[in-house]
Amino acid sequence: MLKNFLLVSFRNIWRNKAFSLINIMGLVVGISAALMVYLVVHYENSFDRFEKDGDHIYRVVTEIDFNGDIIKNSGIAAPVAGMVANYIPAAETVAPFFENDITGRITVNGKDFKNGKDIIYADKNYFSLIPHQWLAGSPETSLQQPFKVVLTSGKAAAYFPGLPAEAVLGKEIIYDDTIRTTVSGIVADLQYPSDFANKEFISLATLQSNGLKEMYSLDQWNNVNASSQLLVKLNASANVPKVTAQLTKLKDEHRVDDYTKTTLHLQALRDIHFNKDYTAQGRPASLTRLYALGGVALALLLLAGINFINLTTAQAARRARETGIRKSLGSSFPQLITQFLSETLLLTLLACILSALITPLLIVAFHSFLPVGLTAMALYSWQTALFLAGLCIAITLLAGIYPAMVLARFEPVAVLKTQVQSAAGKLWLRKTLTVSQFVVAQVFIIATIIVSKQVHFSLSRDPGFRKDAVVTVRTPFRGDGASQRNTLQEKWSAIPEIAMVSQGGMPPLFRGFISSTFSYHKGDKEINKNVEIRYGDSAYAKLYDLKFVAGRNLRTSDTIAEWVLNEKAVTALGFRNPQDVIGEIVQNHPVVGVVKNFYTSSTRKEIPALAIASDASRQHRNMHVLLRAPGENSIVWKHALEKMEKAWKEVYPRETFSYNFLDKSIEALYEEERRTGQLLNWCAGLAFFISALGLLGLVIFTTNQRTREIGIRKVLGASVWQMVTLLTSDFMKLVGIAFVLAIPLSWWAMQHWLSSYAYRTPLSWWVFAAGGGLMAILALATMSIKTIRAALSNPVNALKSE
Repeated sequence: MLKNFLLVSFRNIWRNKAFSLINIMGLVVGISAALMVYLVVHYENSFDRFEKDGDHIYRVVTEIDFNGDIIKNSGIAAPVAGMVANYIPAAETVAPFFENDITGRITVNGKDFKNGKDIIYADKNYFSLIPHQWLAGSPETSLQQPFKVVLTSGKAAAYFPGLPAEAVLGKEIIYDDTIRTTVSGIVADLQYPSDFANKEFISLATLQSNGLKEMYSLDQWNNVNASSQLLVKLNASANVPKVTAQLTKLKDEHRVDDYTKTTLHLQALRDIHFNKDYTAQGRPASLTRLYALGGVALALLLLAGINFINLTTAQAARRARETGIRKSLGSSFPQLITQFLSETLLLTLLACILSALITPLLIVAFHSFLPVGLTAMALYSWQTALFLAGLCIAITLLAGIYPAMVLARFEPVAVLKTQVQSAAGKLWLRKTLTVSQFVVAQVFIIATIIVSKQVHFSLSRDPGFRKDAVVTVRTPFRGDGASQRNTLQEKWSAIPEIAMVSQGGMPPLFRGFISSTFSYHKGDKEINKNVEIRYGDSAYAKLYDLKFVAGRNLRTSDTIAEWVLNEKAVTALGFRNPQDVIGEIVQNHPVVGVVKNFYTSSTRKEIPALAIASDASRQHRNMHVLLRAPGENSIVWKHALEKMEKAWKEVYPRETFSYNFLDKSIEALYEEERRTGQLLNWCAGLAFFISALGLLGLVIFTTNQRTREIGIRKVLGASVWQMVTLLTSDFMKLVGIAFVLAIPLSWWAMQHWLSSYAYRTPLSWWVFAAGGGLMAILALATMSIKTIRAALSNPVNALKSE
């Protein structure tokens, strides 16, 4: 019986090749999108699922309240780890570790390597929570002594190629020429996704020497840094809210001021990968993005299903006689349902096979949208096969059941008397489904335009400082410090292609923030405000063309001696006129100048209160270089960078010269928006492609049904334009209705998206008009494939059979 069903199904599919191809193409797009989204979601959800008792492992994180300004930090003050170990009975295992984001050079056998940002200081407890397979050494003793290091097998192979794990033990690795360590253990690389994929583990005891204790603020309760992290494993009977309350109480006992409140929280291990408030070492996933991807896949599947229902019910009259004959020969209603569903199953199965074949190509093509660790190998698993099987059955039932019931309900007497003109399903349903398709496609098109408009708005808006032709260079953390930087500044200032050089901290705008609490006594009233800080010498404000509205520029000094504030800080401290704050003592130093507000982050955040100071001995670790006009083909900049590198090698012969153009760094802040725009481009294109396939199928069917009518009208004198208008007018009305319905939906969705920006582009009327116009043009172009050909056909061919 099944064999007969499949054989007949294959014959029917082959007989209606055009409509079958349209259905398969639509299903391939929808299933491929669903499969890609499944692979992404499955991969993101697999992070840190391999740890034993992972449900009892937490990261201690910090929330700082600066008088109402809340800052969340994934790190802790270093002494917190000891406090948890000594005073929290429920803490079964306490594993502090420190990310080494300072080391710039690693030396092995006289060969230098760059820091891959995967080095941490840790002890044995780390490996009991983030388990690795030990290939050499012992987890109990390898990190017990200072100046010991454990490597993953991948790192060991990079540093000591060709040596087995046991032979690497005892080898020396030097960090920044000052920290000489001995390899004491080798562990296997993690085989599962993790946000703790570190590769070099220096013993925690090493921090007690070599000046590292002060550098990592091991004794300071008021220094919260994301590089200082703490993992804890609670016993099975632990009460998490109770432990959190204990943490808060203990932290309050070490409170260092009266205007900042710091609270500690327990963040579940499973939450780390998805929580953007507390960043992870790896690339955090966005739940919102995953939901959006799921919505896109569902929408594309829905469009493909609508295509199937529309085209199948539209052809119902053509297959009515088949149904009547089958019923007259004894076929039951369930048998007919099974027959028609088997056709749907066969079509869906073919689409699933094609989707599985092209998905590896899609993974390569869309790698910039996908997680770094996701590869085509994820396809070859039983979970993926089960997902595809379930998806195939679900599509068959949801898309095929209604057309099957329509076809199976034909009465044989009416069919055989050819009384089936109105039996092909209700016309209003097909129109409704067609409108629904174009509503989805229209929303995607409008969203694409608005996202592109917001990105352009963010990048073209005046940031309040000079961003073009500015290059930033980070100098080595260790070394002769100020002396080498001064020498480098002199050499670079002498290069003709360079207009100006400044020493300082971070540029005016960067990804991240540096802040402190400022206090100001205004009479009997004390004002405390969280203020962002930038550091620079006397050339910093001039190089970035910061606009002074009061006072003067600051002078270069080894330690903080005076402040320049922005207008927002002046207002926050209770002054109306910028001139009034000049000479006032704020945070123990006088204010000497006020500059206009400028952006310090992306347009998502409001401009904060900000202060600029000079602190050459500790903070001037970046060089800021203003290049002269680029010249033809940027030849001036090319020569400048070559000369800068030559001078760099004279001052730092063993360090790699790297630089960043500030305008490119600013563009990188909007990389997520760019990717969203690119993704919407694809979504809009695919949504319209599926809708166009369905529209083309309906136009083909309608045109074929009206062949004789077209011939008669042409004989009676109708022009080609009149015939094209006749054939397209009904469908264009549906496109117009879809546009009207899409306007409020897209306005609501994009208004919600734009609300996350402090500074945003307006939702202009022309955006919706442009989206509607584009949709109309595309729909007309799609219909013209068949309508123009039908209008140009010879009426004799249509009427000769009469």
